[in-house]
Amino acid sequence: MQLTDPILVGLIANRLCEVREDHGHTKEYVLHATGLNISDYERKVKSPTTSSLAKFCALYHMTLAEFFAPIDYPPKNSF
Repeated sequence: MQLTDPILVGLIANRLCEVREDHGHTKEYVLHATGLNISDYERKVKSPTTSSLAKFCALYHMTLAEFFAPIDYPPKNSF
C-alpha cells in the first residue's frame, strides 16, 4: 500500500512554488522567514506536514483553505 499520493504531492509542490513566486520570493527568503526548507517540497522529494503548510500560509497571510482552493483533486468520480 502506497502511503503518499505522488499526484497530490506534485500538486502541493506546484502550489507552494506558485504562491512563493507570485510574491517574488526565493526559497531562501521562505527559509529565513519561517525556518521551512521548502526546496525538498518543491522538488517533490518530501511532502510537507499540515503544520509546515500552515506556517507557509501564515507567511503569505492566507488560510489553508485558500492555499488548497485551486487544487481540484481527487476527481469526484475517482472512487
